[in-house]
Amino acid sequence: MAIINKSQTDKQSKDFWRTPPELIDDALNLIGARGFDIDVCCSDESVQIPRSSWCLLENQDALSDVDWFSDNYSDCSGPIFTTSFCNPPFSKKWEFFKKAVEQVSKWGKQVLMVLPYTPITKQWHENVHGQNCIIYVPDGRYQYLLPDGTKPVNSCNFETCLILIVPFKCGNVIVNYERGLNNV
Repeated sequence: MAIINKSQTDKQSKDFWRTPPELIDDALNLIGARGFDIDVCCSDESVQIPRSSWCLLENQDALSDVDWFSDNYSDCSGPIFTTSFCNPPFSKKWEFFKKAVEQVSKWGKQVLMVLPYTPITKQWHENVHGQNCIIYVPDGRYQYLLPDGTKPVNSCNFETCLILIVPFKCGNVIVNYERGLNNV
């Protein structure tokens, strides 16, 4: 389905939308985890997602030659989990997806990404098809937070999905889910 609503968000602000807590809760429930290893795309420590033991800050450049798993950092004192979380800047979503695939292959761990659910696009076919991913598709849209943490007047005008990039062969597996269903 074509998106006919033009975004009212200026291009630079799209890179700084924050992940809503409901999405984090659903994500952890879906993958059966207590927390995430690293929040890969963090503008600063004050906005690190809850239940992640570490974060990569914007100035650390997660796309450079850094690892996305905390057991590779000697000064990490938090618990070590096997899944890192990535809600990438909108303008670099496919660069982050490719880096996630590399990290999963390198470390044998998994990365959960938040991406627009656009399976009919050329970019989706070039990047997601052929990868080992579990694609979680919610029953509706999440309301992302503005950079200051407040809720916007309007929600995003596209569907979102969670893509778990895994270190084992499975192809593309699609799982539909109901938001908030397993939250306590």
